[in-house]
Amino acid sequence: MGDGGIDQGQLDRLFTSALEAAVARIEKDGHFFPLMFELRASGVIHNLAVLDLAPIDGKEGVQDRLAALLRPRAESGLIHAAAIITHRASDKSFCVQVRASNYSQDIEVPFSVGVEGLIKRRRRVTLGDFSAKEAANAIF
Repeated sequence: MGDGGIDQGQLDRLFTSALEAAVARIEKDGHFFPLMFELRASGVIHNLAVLDLAPIDGKEGVQDRLAALLRPRAESGLIHAAAIITHRASDKSFCVQVRASNYSQDIEVPFSVGVEGLIKRRRRVTLGDFSAKEAANAIF
């Protein structure tokens, strides 16, 4: 880890934290705005709330803007990894962008939503098979 990289266990914890939060948001509200998580140098994973007041020029996507917010935190050494998770309602999937100095993948997670309960109706998410692909790293 002298190169600033993180190990598979840390990546798994970060990915799982992001995915669990996304599932909880879908089950509660049926949708969510992109969620951002960071693995701090201390080893603790934090969910970040973002109030982005910068002007929007229409060229940048949401993930680009979130990556730009995380980049200085990575450069300063405050964080060792980050995950941005988005909900793609059109094809019922999550996209988890996991980034570290030694890792950069977009992980697609398809899901289905069922409803259970007769009196108190509740959404229940079932995850499909994950797929990952290499991706550009705009954070580290």
